Amino acid sequence: MILYEKEDAFILIAQHDHARISGDLVSAWQSQLFHSEERKDELAYAAYEHDSSWIDLDRIPLWNDAANMPFSFRDFPGNIRFFFYSKGLDHVQKTSEYAALLGSILYTTLAERFRNEDTITFVEREFARQSAIIERLQLDVSLLQLHAKALLLCDELSLFVCMEQPGTPRNQYEWFADGFPYWFDRTGQTSLIADWKDETIIQLHPFPFKHEVETSLSYKEVSKADIAVYGIAEAYQRAELLEHKIRFQQEPLE
Repeated sequence: MILYEKEDAFILIAQHDHARISGDLVSAWQSQLFHSEERKDELAYAAYEHDSSWIDLDRIPLWNDAANMPFSFRDFPGNIRFFFYSKGLDHVQKTSEYAALLGSILYTTLAERFRNEDTITFVEREFARQSAIIERLQLDVSLLQLHAKALLLCDELSLFVCMEQPGTPRNQYEWFADGFPYWFDRTGQTSLIADWKDETIIQLHPFPFKHEVETSLSYKEVSKADIAVYGIAEAYQRAELLEHKIRFQQEPLE
């Protein structure tokens, strides 16, 4: 789950719904930034499916007694999380080894951010998966690196949508206040800046997409009062699934 807290409720976003926004962004990526159309469909598949490992985990939120709120992807128990990560990547690999490779690179990058005793075995196992797929497919590693970086950027842009209430000023984001690492600008710019124009429009500079990207955020607003009465599992099931339209636009020139 991705979540943030309001005064009287928690906003809960299933990881697979967040991944759909990543997929919509990757699908609109400017091909010339990769210098190749090769494996672009598999890149899009990797983006849409990169959090499919969370589908079963997110059916029923777990309550974090210590924090007095539901567990999120940031603090979810690692021994459970990494088992499902591997299971999800195994499933994706049956359809596309390349997509599984990209998902594995994304997960190991994030695991390094949350480094602890639970990550070591998972990262070592995934490094072995990555090496085997690269060797088996005889891949262009430079193109793979660009695809992985685009996937990571689109994943983080989707997190920007999900981790705070739409319209939140960028300087209030813990991770993204200084922008996003960016490797695709020939002028040498190394950061992409995202800002909410209002509650539905995000403006980007530079703009790596072919056109304005329209997408939507699915979420549940779970009342704290309902949690107190029913518990988190039933309160989540009772909550209506809502949708919020989002557009990514190029920041206008001054």
